[in-house]
Amino acid sequence: MSKNNADDLPIFNGLLAFGKQIVKSRDMIWAMALRDFQIRHIGTVGGAIWAVVQPLALVTVFYFVFAVGFRVQSPENTPFILWFVAGQVAWTFFNDNLLSITSSVTGNAHLIKKTVFPSEIFAVIRVVSGTISHLIFFAILVLMTIFLNIPFHIERILVLYYYFSMVIFVLGLGWLLSALEPFFRDISQAMGIILNVWFWATPIVWPENIIPERYHWVLDYNPIYYLVTGYRQSMIYQTVIWPDPWSTAYFWGVTAILFLLGITVFNRLKPEFVDVI
Repeated sequence: MSKNNADDLPIFNGLLAFGKQIVKSRDMIWAMALRDFQIRHIGTVGGAIWAVVQPLALVTVFYFVFAVGFRVQSPENTPFILWFVAGQVAWTFFNDNLLSITSSVTGNAHLIKKTVFPSEIFAVIRVVSGTISHLIFFAILVLMTIFLNIPFHIERILVLYYYFSMVIFVLGLGWLLSALEPFFRDISQAMGIILNVWFWATPIVWPENIIPERYHWVLDYNPIYYLVTGYRQSMIYQTVIWPDPWSTAYFWGVTAILFLLGITVFNRLKPEFVDVI
């Protein structure tokens, strides 16, 4: 593609501009991400211990409610606790990052109003900060696989593909929502409800085999189901299960649309942020 042809494509230009800005601001992104993590954890009395205690407490509660109370059985003869944690690791990263990205523009109004600040990096900052917490939760999952004698295979690095896929998905959706949120403040409140419904509509604490086969298409069109299943197939079974080609094509089709739409909408609305926040 020639330079002149590229200039005629606003989506291409927006994508290129976003990429250049992120690379240019990489040192600031890292510094602000560390600060964000420290504010949420290090600044408390318990310090970084909370980054470990919180996921452990969540796992404990869900385990006793569903495994002990309701006696939910996980598929593939896998211990329920391991099956649940693998799905929850993926969901927590998606949920926490999407919520924080959605309100990232209005939450940093002081930077946007007083300086010429590249607001598009707020989403990346949240993802980098969230990755630190994600690694802690993921380390708990790895320790559980070791304790439960799940064999290690080099193919388990496939989980990195699912992590990358989730980052692209949450960035695209996050840029879209964070661009709209200054104009429609109800979005942040609505997202809490939507994500709660989304959580229960995704087989994280309940196995997909409990619903009739004719309704499985609902799961197939849920992008988070692809990611949750991917984390499980990469980490907790005796052998690594590779992603289904149709599910992969569908996921990346949705993700590509959201990613380009998020960048386009953010670029269009960015000049107006200072007037509405």
